[in-house]
Amino acid sequence: MDAVNARFLKIGLAAWVAAAIVIALVLTGVMPPLDTAAMLGLRAITEPFPDWTDATMRGASWFGDGWPRSLIALAFIGYLVWRKLYRAVSYVLYTALGIAALNAWVLKALFHRPRPEIVERLTDVDATWSLPSGHAANSAAVYGAMALIATVLWWRKRQRHAIWTVTGLLVLVIGLSRIWLGVHWPSDVVAGWLVGAGWALLLAVALKPVQARQASV
Repeated sequence: MDAVNARFLKIGLAAWVAAAIVIALVLTGVMPPLDTAAMLGLRAITEPFPDWTDATMRGASWFGDGWPRSLIALAFIGYLVWRKLYRAVSYVLYTALGIAALNAWVLKALFHRPRPEIVERLTDVDATWSLPSGHAANSAAVYGAMALIATVLWWRKRQRHAIWTVTGLLVLVIGLSRIWLGVHWPSDVVAGWLVGAGWALLLAVALKPVQARQASV
């Protein structure tokens, strides 16, 4: 295993261990009081804010919805197909489909955590379980996977920094928007980020998409 994939493996496993710790703290009752205090505190702070701030957060949350996220991923996949980077195409596809199935059909179904009802919800939400946050997990995995591939294609230091900065801010704001809008507990979002990032990195180790550029030159 080369140094890059070894680093991905270590970080991916660390992310999943951290996610397991967060989930364990939720299930053992440690996190719920902290979640409640955080949500009530945030709502008390943001209540006087103008209406456009809530609209902005709904817009941020939209980028974590299934259709927008899928369309962005498909556009990126189309570019990869044009570049004949088929290993990278497989990686993005498996990342997107795998994290959606893992989060919705396994983790949410396993933990059965209800969504928060202690503050008014500022957006519509599906009647699904809360832990982990699907928006946080899916955005961390899918946008993170695309960023990983993009930093292989555009490898200059300044470009890499710009790609990771934009991706990190997007994933961060999507997750925070779910708390702001009252549809997820903070620990749901943190667990989602960790699960999604871990999935993208571990799948990168398995599929080795960073070799896609090397295979094409």
